[in-house]
Amino acid sequence: MAWGRRDLLAGLGLSGLAVPFLGASAARAAKTGRPAADSPLVIGTLFPATGPLATHGDECLRGVILATEACNRAGGLFGRQVALASGDAADPDRAVSEARRLIADAQPVLLLGTGDSASSLGASEASEGSGVPYWELSATMPAITTRGFRYLLRVCEPESSIAEACMDAALDLVAPVLGHGSAASKSAPLSIVLLYDDSGSGNALVPLVAAAAHRRGLPPLVSIAYQPEAVDFSGIVARLHAIRPDVVVHHGSSEEVVLLFRSLEALQWKPGRIIGTTPAYAMTETASMIGPSFDGTLAISVTPYRANAALVPQAAMVAQAYEQRFGAPPRSGFSLSHFAGADLCFSTLRMAGSADKDHVLSVVRSLEVKPGGMANGWGALFGLGGENTRAFACALQWQKGQAVALLPKAVVAGRYL
Repeated sequence: MAWGRRDLLAGLGLSGLAVPFLGASAARAAKTGRPAADSPLVIGTLFPATGPLATHGDECLRGVILATEACNRAGGLFGRQVALASGDAADPDRAVSEARRLIADAQPVLLLGTGDSASSLGASEASEGSGVPYWELSATMPAITTRGFRYLLRVCEPESSIAEACMDAALDLVAPVLGHGSAASKSAPLSIVLLYDDSGSGNALVPLVAAAAHRRGLPPLVSIAYQPEAVDFSGIVARLHAIRPDVVVHHGSSEEVVLLFRSLEALQWKPGRIIGTTPAYAMTETASMIGPSFDGTLAISVTPYRANAALVPQAAMVAQAYEQRFGAPPRSGFSLSHFAGADLCFSTLRMAGSADKDHVLSVVRSLEVKPGGMANGWGALFGLGGENTRAFACALQWQKGQAVALLPKAVVAGRYL
Protein backbone atom coordinates (compact mmCIF):
# COMPACT_ATOMS: atom_id res chain seq x y z
CA MET A 1 0.00 0.00 0.00
CA ALA A 2 1.44 3.39 -1.00
CA TRP A 3 2.30 5.93 1.66
CA GLY A 4 -0.77 7.96 2.53
CA ARG A 5 -2.90 5.88 0.13
CA ARG A 6 -5.78 5.38 2.57
CA ASP A 7 -5.79 9.07 3.53
CA LEU A 8 -5.58 10.07 -0.12
CA LEU A 9 -8.49 7.88 -1.15
CA ALA A 10 -10.55 9.20 1.73
CA GLY A 11 -9.58 12.83 1.28
CA LEU A 12 -9.12 13.51 -2.43
CA GLY A 13 -12.81 14.12 -3.04
CA LEU A 14 -13.75 16.41 -5.86
CA SER A 15 -16.18 18.52 -3.89
CA GLY A 16 -16.21 20.32 -0.57
CA LEU A 17 -14.70 23.39 1.01
CA ALA A 18 -11.39 24.79 -0.14
CA VAL A 19 -8.44 24.84 2.20
CA PRO A 20 -8.62 27.82 4.57
CA PHE A 21 -5.92 30.46 4.28
CA LEU A 22 -4.99 32.32 7.42
CA GLY A 23 -5.90 35.97 6.98
CA ALA A 24 -4.93 38.91 9.15
CA SER A 25 -7.75 38.42 11.66
CA ALA A 26 -7.06 34.72 11.97
CA ALA A 27 -3.38 35.44 12.42
CA ARG A 28 -4.17 37.79 15.30
CA ALA A 29 -6.38 35.11 16.80
CA ALA A 30 -3.53 32.62 16.51
CA LYS A 31 -1.30 35.02 18.46
CA THR A 32 -3.82 35.96 21.13
CA GLY A 33 -5.09 32.40 21.51
CA ARG A 34 -8.36 30.52 21.02
CA PRO A 35 -9.47 27.13 22.31
CA ALA A 36 -7.27 24.52 20.66
CA ALA A 37 -10.26 22.47 19.54
CA ASP A 38 -11.63 25.43 17.56
CA SER A 39 -8.43 26.86 16.13
CA PRO A 40 -6.81 25.67 12.91
CA LEU A 41 -3.40 24.06 12.84
CA VAL A 42 -1.32 26.58 10.92
CA ILE A 43 1.22 25.50 8.29
CA GLY A 44 3.31 28.21 6.64
CA THR A 45 4.01 28.09 2.89
CA LEU A 46 6.75 30.05 1.20
CA PHE A 47 6.85 30.04 -2.61
CA PRO A 48 7.41 32.73 -5.27
CA ALA A 49 4.10 34.55 -5.79
CA THR A 50 5.44 37.49 -7.79
CA GLY A 51 8.39 37.99 -10.12
CA PRO A 52 9.84 35.67 -12.80
CA LEU A 53 9.30 32.50 -10.74
CA ALA A 54 5.66 33.22 -9.90
CA THR A 55 4.15 30.61 -12.23
CA HIS A 56 6.45 27.91 -10.92
CA GLY A 57 5.79 28.98 -7.34
CA ASP A 58 2.05 28.90 -7.89
CA GLU A 59 2.26 25.39 -9.33
CA CYS A 60 4.18 24.26 -6.25
CA LEU A 61 1.63 25.88 -3.93
CA ARG A 62 -1.26 24.25 -5.79
CA GLY A 63 0.15 20.83 -4.95
CA VAL A 64 0.32 21.79 -1.26
CA ILE A 65 -3.25 23.10 -1.42
CA LEU A 66 -4.52 19.81 -2.86
CA ALA A 67 -2.75 17.81 -0.15
CA THR A 68 -4.13 20.12 2.55
CA GLU A 69 -7.67 19.80 1.24
CA ALA A 70 -7.30 16.01 1.18
CA CYS A 71 -5.99 16.08 4.74
CA ASN A 72 -8.89 18.25 5.93
CA ARG A 73 -11.50 16.10 4.22
CA ALA A 74 -10.00 13.10 5.99
CA GLY A 75 -10.44 14.83 9.37
CA GLY A 76 -7.44 17.15 9.54
CA LEU A 77 -4.71 16.69 12.14
CA PHE A 78 -5.27 16.09 15.85
CA GLY A 79 -8.96 16.92 15.44
CA ARG A 80 -8.16 20.31 13.90
CA GLN A 81 -8.40 21.59 10.35
CA VAL A 82 -5.16 22.63 8.68
CA ALA A 83 -4.91 26.26 7.53
CA LEU A 84 -2.20 27.65 5.28
CA ALA A 85 -0.46 30.96 5.91
CA SER A 86 1.40 31.99 2.76
CA GLY A 87 4.42 34.18 2.09
CA ASP A 88 5.98 35.40 -1.15
CA ALA A 89 9.51 34.10 -1.80
CA ALA A 90 9.92 36.33 -4.86
CA ASP A 91 13.67 36.68 -4.26
CA PRO A 92 16.15 35.74 -1.51
CA ASP A 93 15.70 38.94 0.51
CA ARG A 94 11.92 38.78 0.29
CA ALA A 95 11.98 35.10 1.26
CA VAL A 96 13.83 35.89 4.49
CA SER A 97 11.53 38.78 5.44
CA GLU A 98 8.43 36.75 4.60
CA ALA A 99 9.66 33.77 6.62
CA ARG A 100 10.16 36.03 9.63
CA ARG A 101 6.74 37.64 9.12
CA LEU A 102 4.98 34.29 8.90
CA ILE A 103 6.71 32.99 12.03
CA ALA A 104 5.91 36.13 14.02
CA ASP A 105 2.32 36.70 12.85
CA ALA A 106 0.89 33.27 12.06
CA GLN A 107 2.96 31.13 14.44
CA PRO A 108 2.99 28.08 12.15
CA VAL A 109 4.01 24.68 13.44
CA LEU A 110 6.32 24.37 10.41
CA LEU A 111 7.09 25.94 7.04
CA LEU A 112 6.87 24.33 3.59
CA GLY A 113 8.85 25.78 0.69
CA THR A 114 10.45 27.05 -1.46
CA GLY A 115 10.58 26.60 -5.22
CA ASP A 116 13.98 28.28 -5.49
CA SER A 117 17.34 27.33 -3.97
CA ALA A 118 18.69 30.85 -3.43
CA SER A 119 15.53 31.80 -1.55
CA SER A 120 15.53 28.56 0.43
CA LEU A 121 18.99 29.20 1.87
CA GLY A 122 17.96 32.38 3.67
CA ALA A 123 14.40 31.40 4.52
CA SER A 124 15.41 28.09 6.07
CA GLU A 125 18.13 29.85 8.09
CA ALA A 126 15.56 32.29 9.46
CA SER A 127 13.25 29.39 10.29
CA GLU A 128 15.99 27.39 12.01
CA GLY A 129 17.00 30.44 14.02
CA SER A 130 13.42 30.72 15.27
CA GLY A 131 13.20 27.02 16.09
CA VAL A 132 10.51 26.39 13.45
CA PRO A 133 10.90 23.21 11.35
CA TYR A 134 11.38 23.74 7.62
CA TRP A 135 10.34 21.11 5.06
CA GLU A 136 12.01 21.90 1.73
CA LEU A 137 9.97 20.38 -1.10
CA SER A 138 11.72 21.64 -4.23
CA ALA A 139 15.03 23.51 -3.72
CA THR A 140 17.93 21.31 -4.85
CA MET A 141 21.17 23.23 -4.15
CA PRO A 142 23.67 21.07 -2.19
CA ALA A 143 24.41 23.79 0.38
CA ILE A 144 20.87 23.66 1.75
CA THR A 145 21.48 20.44 3.68
CA THR A 146 25.15 20.90 4.61
CA ARG A 147 24.75 23.54 7.33
CA GLY A 148 24.03 21.26 10.26
CA PHE A 149 20.47 22.51 10.81
CA ARG A 150 18.46 20.41 13.26
CA TYR A 151 14.94 21.08 11.99
CA LEU A 152 15.54 21.21 8.24
CA LEU A 153 14.33 18.38 6.00
CA ARG A 154 14.64 18.19 2.23
CA VAL A 155 12.05 15.90 0.65
CA CYS A 156 13.07 16.48 -2.99
CA GLU A 157 16.07 15.32 -4.97
CA PRO A 158 19.42 17.17 -4.66
CA GLU A 159 21.33 18.63 -7.60
CA SER A 160 23.68 15.63 -7.60
CA SER A 161 20.68 13.52 -8.66
CA ILE A 162 19.86 16.04 -11.40
CA ALA A 163 23.45 15.86 -12.69
CA GLU A 164 23.42 12.07 -12.78
CA ALA A 165 20.05 11.97 -14.56
CA CYS A 166 21.35 14.51 -17.07
CA MET A 167 24.27 12.30 -18.06
CA ASP A 168 22.08 9.18 -18.06
CA ALA A 169 19.74 10.91 -20.51
CA ALA A 170 22.61 12.03 -22.72
CA LEU A 171 24.30 8.64 -22.87
CA ASP A 172 21.40 6.20 -22.62
CA LEU A 173 18.86 8.08 -24.74
CA VAL A 174 20.63 10.52 -27.05
CA ALA A 175 23.95 8.80 -27.79
CA PRO A 176 22.57 5.62 -29.41
CA VAL A 177 20.31 7.62 -31.75
CA LEU A 178 23.21 9.83 -32.82
CA GLY A 179 25.45 6.82 -33.44
CA HIS A 180 27.67 7.14 -30.39
CA GLY A 181 26.82 3.81 -28.78
CA SER A 182 25.56 3.18 -25.28
CA ALA A 183 26.67 4.68 -22.00
CA ALA A 184 29.23 1.88 -21.68
CA SER A 185 30.82 2.70 -25.03
CA LYS A 186 34.01 4.77 -25.00
CA SER A 187 34.27 5.18 -28.75
CA ALA A 188 33.13 8.37 -30.48
CA PRO A 189 31.99 10.08 -27.25
CA LEU A 190 29.23 12.67 -27.29
CA SER A 191 30.26 16.28 -27.50
CA ILE A 192 28.42 18.22 -24.80
CA VAL A 193 28.27 21.94 -24.03
CA LEU A 194 27.09 23.25 -20.68
CA LEU A 195 25.20 26.53 -21.13
CA TYR A 196 24.15 28.26 -17.92
CA ASP A 197 23.25 31.52 -16.27
CA ASP A 198 26.05 32.64 -13.99
CA SER A 199 23.93 32.43 -10.84
CA GLY A 200 24.22 30.55 -7.58
CA SER A 201 22.07 27.69 -8.81
CA GLY A 202 23.78 27.39 -12.18
CA ASN A 203 27.24 27.57 -10.66
CA ALA A 204 26.31 24.84 -8.18
CA LEU A 205 25.01 22.43 -10.82
CA VAL A 206 27.63 22.73 -13.56
CA PRO A 207 30.54 21.14 -11.61
CA LEU A 208 28.27 18.25 -10.66
CA VAL A 209 27.33 17.64 -14.32
CA ALA A 210 30.99 17.85 -15.34
CA ALA A 211 31.95 15.36 -12.63
CA ALA A 212 29.15 12.99 -13.69
CA ALA A 213 30.43 13.16 -17.28
CA HIS A 214 34.01 12.48 -16.15
CA ARG A 215 32.91 9.39 -14.21
CA ARG A 216 31.37 8.07 -17.42
CA GLY A 217 34.59 8.46 -19.35
CA LEU A 218 33.63 11.54 -21.36
CA PRO A 219 36.21 14.19 -22.26
CA PRO A 220 36.05 17.56 -20.44
CA LEU A 221 32.87 19.45 -21.27
CA VAL A 222 32.82 22.91 -22.81
CA SER A 223 31.11 25.46 -20.53
CA ILE A 224 29.49 28.74 -21.62
CA ALA A 225 28.30 31.05 -18.84
CA TYR A 226 26.25 34.20 -19.33
CA GLN A 227 24.90 37.06 -17.24
CA PRO A 228 21.09 36.89 -17.30
CA GLU A 229 20.73 40.68 -17.29
CA ALA A 230 22.77 41.21 -20.44
CA VAL A 231 22.64 37.95 -22.35
CA ASP A 232 22.94 37.96 -26.16
CA PHE A 233 21.56 34.63 -27.28
CA SER A 234 22.20 35.36 -30.95
CA GLY A 235 25.92 35.49 -30.15
CA ILE A 236 25.72 32.39 -27.97
CA VAL A 237 23.85 30.46 -30.66
CA ALA A 238 26.44 31.50 -33.25
CA ARG A 239 29.14 30.13 -30.96
CA LEU A 240 27.21 26.89 -30.47
CA HIS A 241 26.78 26.59 -34.22
CA ALA A 242 30.53 26.87 -34.65
CA ILE A 243 31.13 24.15 -32.03
CA ARG A 244 28.24 21.98 -33.29
CA PRO A 245 27.82 19.91 -30.12
CA ASP A 246 25.71 16.78 -29.99
CA VAL A 247 24.06 17.94 -26.78
CA VAL A 248 23.54 21.30 -25.11
CA VAL A 249 22.73 21.13 -21.41
CA HIS A 250 20.98 24.39 -20.51
CA HIS A 251 20.32 25.82 -17.06
CA GLY A 252 18.22 28.97 -17.43
CA SER A 253 14.97 30.79 -16.62
CA SER A 254 11.75 30.61 -18.65
CA GLU A 255 12.58 33.85 -20.45
CA GLU A 256 16.09 32.61 -21.27
CA VAL A 257 14.75 29.31 -22.59
CA VAL A 258 12.38 31.13 -24.95
CA LEU A 259 15.15 33.48 -26.13
CA LEU A 260 17.48 30.54 -26.76
CA PHE A 261 14.92 28.72 -28.89
CA ARG A 262 13.99 31.89 -30.79
CA SER A 263 17.67 32.42 -31.63
CA LEU A 264 18.04 28.81 -32.75
CA GLU A 265 14.97 29.19 -34.99
CA ALA A 266 16.41 32.37 -36.49
CA LEU A 267 19.60 30.51 -37.37
CA GLN A 268 17.59 27.51 -38.58
CA TRP A 269 19.87 25.14 -36.68
CA LYS A 270 19.66 23.06 -33.51
CA PRO A 271 22.11 20.81 -31.70
CA GLY A 272 21.41 17.08 -31.68
CA ARG A 273 19.44 17.49 -28.46
CA ILE A 274 18.85 20.10 -25.76
CA ILE A 275 18.61 18.94 -22.16
CA GLY A 276 17.14 21.47 -19.72
CA THR A 277 17.87 21.32 -16.00
CA THR A 278 15.58 24.01 -14.58
CA PRO A 279 11.85 23.93 -13.74
CA ALA A 280 11.24 26.12 -16.81
CA TYR A 281 11.93 23.13 -19.04
CA ALA A 282 9.23 21.09 -17.31
CA MET A 283 6.42 23.69 -17.54
CA THR A 284 3.62 23.57 -20.11
CA GLU A 285 3.79 27.38 -20.38
CA THR A 286 7.32 27.13 -21.75
CA ALA A 287 6.27 24.48 -24.25
CA SER A 288 3.30 26.63 -25.33
CA MET A 289 5.39 29.79 -25.74
CA ILE A 290 7.98 28.03 -27.90
CA GLY A 291 5.59 25.86 -29.88
CA PRO A 292 6.25 22.70 -31.95
CA SER A 293 10.02 23.23 -32.03
CA PHE A 294 10.09 22.43 -28.30
CA ASP A 295 9.03 18.83 -29.03
CA GLY A 296 11.95 16.44 -28.57
CA THR A 297 13.55 18.58 -25.88
CA LEU A 298 14.62 16.69 -22.77
CA ALA A 299 14.13 18.01 -19.26
CA ILE A 300 15.60 16.79 -15.99
CA SER A 301 12.95 17.35 -13.38
CA VAL A 302 10.57 15.75 -10.91
CA THR A 303 8.22 12.93 -11.91
CA PRO A 304 5.69 14.16 -14.49
CA TYR A 305 2.04 13.18 -14.44
CA ARG A 306 2.64 11.03 -17.53
CA ALA A 307 4.72 8.33 -15.87
CA ASN A 308 4.43 4.59 -15.32
CA ALA A 309 1.08 4.12 -13.58
CA ALA A 310 2.43 1.08 -11.76
CA LEU A 311 4.83 3.37 -9.88
CA VAL A 312 2.56 6.39 -9.54
CA PRO A 313 -1.02 5.04 -9.39
CA GLN A 314 -2.20 8.18 -7.58
CA ALA A 315 -1.00 10.63 -10.25
CA ALA A 316 -4.17 10.41 -12.34
CA MET A 317 -6.29 11.01 -9.25
CA VAL A 318 -4.24 14.05 -8.27
CA ALA A 319 -4.45 15.38 -11.85
CA GLN A 320 -8.23 15.00 -11.79
CA ALA A 321 -8.50 16.81 -8.45
CA TYR A 322 -6.16 19.53 -9.78
CA GLU A 323 -8.27 20.16 -12.88
CA GLN A 324 -11.51 20.31 -10.93
CA ARG A 325 -9.99 22.58 -8.27
CA PHE A 326 -8.13 24.99 -10.56
CA GLY A 327 -10.06 24.72 -13.82
CA ALA A 328 -7.14 23.60 -16.00
CA PRO A 329 -4.79 20.63 -16.33
CA PRO A 330 -1.57 20.58 -14.25
CA ARG A 331 1.22 22.75 -15.59
CA SER A 332 4.09 20.51 -14.48
CA GLY A 333 4.99 17.61 -12.25
CA PHE A 334 5.90 20.07 -9.50
CA SER A 335 2.29 20.15 -8.32
CA LEU A 336 2.45 16.35 -8.03
CA SER A 337 5.76 16.39 -6.14
CA HIS A 338 4.50 19.11 -3.78
CA PHE A 339 1.31 17.19 -3.19
CA ALA A 340 3.47 14.17 -2.35
CA GLY A 341 5.79 16.16 -0.08
CA ALA A 342 2.98 17.85 1.82
CA ASP A 343 1.13 14.53 2.13
CA LEU A 344 4.29 12.99 3.60
CA CYS A 345 4.52 15.88 6.07
CA PHE A 346 0.89 15.54 7.18
CA SER A 347 1.15 11.76 7.46
CA THR A 348 4.29 12.12 9.59
CA LEU A 349 2.54 14.58 11.90
CA ARG A 350 -0.37 12.16 12.17
CA MET A 351 2.04 9.36 13.11
CA ALA A 352 3.67 11.59 15.71
CA GLY A 353 0.28 12.41 17.25
CA SER A 354 1.27 16.03 17.83
CA ALA A 355 3.18 18.89 16.25
CA ASP A 356 5.90 18.83 18.92
CA LYS A 357 8.98 19.43 16.77
CA ASP A 358 11.36 17.16 18.66
CA HIS A 359 8.89 14.29 18.71
CA VAL A 360 8.15 14.78 15.01
CA LEU A 361 11.90 14.79 14.34
CA SER A 362 12.28 11.45 16.12
CA VAL A 363 9.47 10.02 13.95
CA VAL A 364 11.17 11.36 10.83
CA ARG A 365 14.45 9.71 11.79
CA SER A 366 12.73 6.34 12.06
CA LEU A 367 10.66 6.84 8.92
CA GLU A 368 11.17 4.45 6.01
CA VAL A 369 8.89 4.71 2.98
CA LYS A 370 9.74 2.35 0.16
CA PRO A 371 10.39 3.71 -3.35
CA GLY A 372 7.03 4.22 -5.01
CA GLY A 373 5.35 4.85 -1.67
CA MET A 374 4.79 8.55 -2.29
CA ALA A 375 2.32 9.95 -4.81
CA ASN A 376 5.08 10.87 -7.29
CA GLY A 377 7.01 7.59 -6.97
CA TRP A 378 9.59 8.70 -4.43
CA GLY A 379 10.23 6.95 -1.16
CA ALA A 380 11.45 8.51 2.08
CA LEU A 381 14.50 7.75 4.18
CA PHE A 382 16.14 10.81 5.72
CA GLY A 383 19.90 10.85 6.21
CA LEU A 384 22.58 13.39 7.06
CA GLY A 385 21.49 17.00 6.97
CA GLY A 386 17.85 15.98 6.63
CA GLU A 387 18.37 14.73 3.06
CA ASN A 388 15.78 12.34 1.63
CA THR A 389 17.90 9.59 0.13
CA ARG A 390 14.96 8.09 -1.79
CA ALA A 391 14.07 11.09 -3.95
CA PHE A 392 15.24 11.02 -7.55
CA ALA A 393 15.27 13.13 -10.69
CA CYS A 394 13.57 12.02 -13.91
CA ALA A 395 14.42 12.54 -17.55
CA LEU A 396 11.36 13.75 -19.47
CA GLN A 397 10.85 14.39 -23.16
CA TRP A 398 8.36 16.80 -24.67
CA GLN A 399 6.22 14.88 -27.15
CA LYS A 400 3.27 16.62 -28.83
CA GLY A 401 3.08 19.15 -26.03
CA GLN A 402 3.23 16.62 -23.18
CA ALA A 403 6.11 15.76 -20.85
CA VAL A 404 6.69 11.99 -20.94
CA ALA A 405 8.87 10.17 -18.40
CA LEU A 406 11.75 8.20 -19.98
CA LEU A 407 14.21 7.65 -17.11
CA PRO A 408 14.74 6.04 -14.64
CA LYS A 409 13.39 2.70 -15.79
CA ALA A 410 10.72 2.51 -13.09
CA VAL A 411 8.93 5.64 -14.33
CA VAL A 412 9.07 5.06 -18.10
CA ALA A 413 5.78 5.92 -19.83
CA GLY A 414 6.88 6.03 -23.47
CA ARG A 415 9.80 5.70 -25.83
CA TYR A 416 12.45 8.22 -26.76
CA LEU A 417 11.70 10.10 -29.97
